[in-house]
Amino acid sequence: MNEAEMAEYARTVRVPVYAVGPDDRLKFGSVLRLVQETSEQHLGVMGAGYEEMRRRTNLVFFIISTRVRLGRLPLHGERVVIKTHPRGRAGAQFYRDFLFYGEGGEPLVSVMQTTVLVEAGTRRIQRPQALREFGIRPGAVVPPQERMERLEAPQGLPPAGERRVFRSDLDANGHMNNCVYGDIVSDFLPAELRPAVRGVQIHYLSETPEGDVLRIFAGNRDGAFLMRGENARGVSFAARVRTGKKRAE
Repeated sequence: MNEAEMAEYARTVRVPVYAVGPDDRLKFGSVLRLVQETSEQHLGVMGAGYEEMRRRTNLVFFIISTRVRLGRLPLHGERVVIKTHPRGRAGAQFYRDFLFYGEGGEPLVSVMQTTVLVEAGTRRIQRPQALREFGIRPGAVVPPQERMERLEAPQGLPPAGERRVFRSDLDANGHMNNCVYGDIVSDFLPAELRPAVRGVQIHYLSETPEGDVLRIFAGNRDGAFLMRGENARGVSFAARVRTGKKRAE
């Protein structure tokens, strides 16, 4: 493949009915699913798709953190262009950006995501140089000022409820898929805040298997709505939701 294909990947999708909520707009969890699918497609074009990588090296990518900034969520049936490009690395983490555009080029959603390479059996984190097996350079180091802010799991939040993990939540790695955490954040967000959401950041701190029960703690603090999820092994995820004035349409 040429350098342009390595540098950026683009696809066009039409928002399906199953990906929208009662307001006819793309659900937050659906945003994360489109992001994961787009990343997988780009890696496939680069020769490092999930199946190929696991077959040759038993390595897989695990998502560590996701930051979403929302301008306008697209409507059911709307045609959306999604572009993605590798941004570089910081330590063992790879950075990748995603941009959603409307048909007229209007920017809708931007996403920054970090991942690490792990050995599928041991879950041991690998060095970025392991990608050279697939002819992919790890990339330049992302400057500190451009990296995602680390989100600590907040202590002392009031209990908000529980969420059992079912088989339908799992992915090929045997744990609850990262996109499901987006659904959980949406489900436990107070109804009055939903229309004003402008940004969501999630850090995935430990895997959650089938049958486990996530205990959710959530509340307002420091100008944002914070969330903490605990599983049987400890803290599973931390999330921060920022709100603001609705953008004019």
